[in-house]
Amino acid sequence: MTLYPERLINICPQASGYLRPTLLNSSPPNSAQPSSTPPAKKQAPSLPDFFSRYQNRIDNALRAELVGLEPAIYDIHRYYMGWQEIDGSDSNSMGGKRMRPTLAMLAADAVGGDLERATPIAVALEYVHNFSLIHDDLEDMDRVRHHRPTVWAVWGEPAAIVSGNAMLKIADAAAWKLREVGVEEDVALEAESVLTNHYLKMMEGQYLDISFETEVSVSVDQYLDMIERKTGALIEASIYLGGLVAPRSGPDRAKATALKAIGYDLGRIFQIRDDVLGVWGGEETGKPVGADIKRKKKALPAVHALSTSTGATADRIQEIFRSEGDLDEEDVHVVLEVMDDLGTQDYCQTMAEQRWVECKRMIESLELSGRTASEFTELGEFLLIRES
Repeated sequence: MTLYPERLINICPQASGYLRPTLLNSSPPNSAQPSSTPPAKKQAPSLPDFFSRYQNRIDNALRAELVGLEPAIYDIHRYYMGWQEIDGSDSNSMGGKRMRPTLAMLAADAVGGDLERATPIAVALEYVHNFSLIHDDLEDMDRVRHHRPTVWAVWGEPAAIVSGNAMLKIADAAAWKLREVGVEEDVALEAESVLTNHYLKMMEGQYLDISFETEVSVSVDQYLDMIERKTGALIEASIYLGGLVAPRSGPDRAKATALKAIGYDLGRIFQIRDDVLGVWGGEETGKPVGADIKRKKKALPAVHALSTSTGATADRIQEIFRSEGDLDEEDVHVVLEVMDDLGTQDYCQTMAEQRWVECKRMIESLELSGRTASEFTELGEFLLIRES
């Protein structure tokens, strides 16, 4: 049995700018004697170029929210955002992709809007996201994120709870500044309401995710409902809100709603790929293969394996997932073998690709400003194959 089939890169027929992994025979016919030169390391896909277009604007605006805030709790924030080291010295670490504020900026450009008007809500979205990660690290007892120690691992659990809560209020304060950049009061109030409702959905999803860990059985439908809340809600809100607040002449609600539907699908694709990386990730993720299995996380790979295995195999992995504490290496190996036999990785990837087909049709049906339609397409193709 081959536990970890080598994945080589092949051109995806549907892709316009990216490559996707497919299973290929690693030994071409009539090949010569193996070379003594080690194979070149596969380069991980890089973020789409448009991310760099917004990077300085986003980073400067995020930093501005903490200017003048002196208590040590805000040094924890500066550390988590990648601007400081634990000792308070400056850092050039990048605290994540800044995916959500970038999506808000891209949506603002897509409707021909003003980036300045969208900046406060983009900042709010990123702080909401990082608030959730500080708490998520604690909930999962993760000691490392983005190759750096997490807040609770450095400052303790109470500090992680309080600093996370404080970061959420910084997000609310950032959203209030919509008025300072000319967004009309009624539109600003609507944006704040949408943000609040969507981060409440995110919390609902986090609760469901935790509750699934003690459930014997979780259906695919239950899983999809969970990820649409936990991950999808904030990605959906990012694209919708950027499109809502940016136009100087007022919202184009039809276009903003269409963008929201695109965000809904991109959120699902993002999380399904995240679940694949949680089991079959590597260096880029900073996690070992089988990391989510070790923690018995009921992500899509586990849901698929538990719901489709039969007979003695089903009994064995159900017994493994009912056991107390983290799994040992032998049990992780057993589950990986079962997933390999069931084709679980291909099942998950196919689900994401099917969702992308529908999402791409929606993108192509909209009249978006400039190159943003092709950039949304570039983003979707990247999300399917990202390695971190």
